Amino acid sequence: MKKIIKSYHRSKISFWNSIHTEWNAIKNDKAIIGVFLSITLLILVAYTFVYSNQVVKKVPVGIVNQDASKLSRDYIAMLNSGDGLEAKTIYTDLQEAKVAYYENEIKGIIIIPNNFEKNIKRGKQVTITTYSDASNMLFYKKVLGTVSTINGFFNAGIIIKKDISKGMSYKQAVKNYTPIKSVSNSLFNISGGYATYLIPILTALIVQLVLLMGIGLINGTRNEDQSMKSNFPRIAHKGGTIPVLLGKAVLYTFLYLIIIPIQIGIVFTLFSIPVRSSLITVYIFIIPYVFSVVFLGIIISSFFKRREDSLLFIVLTSIPSLMLSGLSFPSEGFSEFYQIISQFIPSTHGIDGFVKLTQMKASFIEISTEWYRLWGLTLLYFIMASFLLKLKVKN
Repeated sequence: MKKIIKSYHRSKISFWNSIHTEWNAIKNDKAIIGVFLSITLLILVAYTFVYSNQVVKKVPVGIVNQDASKLSRDYIAMLNSGDGLEAKTIYTDLQEAKVAYYENEIKGIIIIPNNFEKNIKRGKQVTITTYSDASNMLFYKKVLGTVSTINGFFNAGIIIKKDISKGMSYKQAVKNYTPIKSVSNSLFNISGGYATYLIPILTALIVQLVLLMGIGLINGTRNEDQSMKSNFPRIAHKGGTIPVLLGKAVLYTFLYLIIIPIQIGIVFTLFSIPVRSSLITVYIFIIPYVFSVVFLGIIISSFFKRREDSLLFIVLTSIPSLMLSGLSFPSEGFSEFYQIISQFIPSTHGIDGFVKLTQMKASFIEISTEWYRLWGLTLLYFIMASFLLKLKVKN
């Protein structure tokens, strides 16, 4: 019994010593303070501000009006009536419009063909040709989507007018044109805004990137100075790695318990990004996320010989981790090999759970799968980190 009490007392001292030592390493290193403050707060604020307009409005397009009739001018007025497009200039031919497109004055070209009004009045089909910039998906979607919508309204107006001219009532003419009425409701991201989609994902991802970079800098410095054993005296003893690892994890979790409310409580509110979960629920979810990232960072940094290696590592791995997170492309579209790899990256489950909680109003039960998987990664990386720390101290 005395041995157990003595062991507990030593572990407790080692645990608090680890928190104290790690905190001193953070606050006394300007580079690490810069990593935690500038990247976590300033970059997230900057990104949120950049995308604060949420949706692209008034995309400039060129109109090549080959008909110059009243009906064609009505069509152009309809294009200009909404927030989608701005018919910036009316060009005399396609070549002139192409010059403006390649000079980046316009993002698309709409051609109204010759005999536009005459063919419509004769009941002939008319083709509106649209060119849009597919190198930018936002412009591409806005141009094609707006033109398709306007074409639908324009067609409806023509058909309804013809039916009314035949003696049909307006109400009956509308029913004949649209026998099935569709009602569309956007779920969660009601405005269809880019910031509402991107920023919550980026918030969860940056937690991982900043932790890996910060831990890499700290441990890289200790590897250079060979000061691991002097900083954590009991690490070489039996069970000595456990309080050290737990102390580090608790400290970094506490830091993010301060940073996360600033992001979702202040920044999200300032830029009208919805938060549909309580802070307590987010806290409970984020604990295994931070723990797993901390232990992963300790594993990775055990291979660094210099502190600069962590920066090189983050540069090389940030893009793959970004892609595997499902931010740039749905993870369901990955091959089975990459889907398996993504399961071992904490941000994969961290992003899923964080977005479901803050944006989709999920209950904790609904994100329990991601939570348990993060605890599984925490246990796996904890065992690996313990083994590598013990091995490094011995060597």
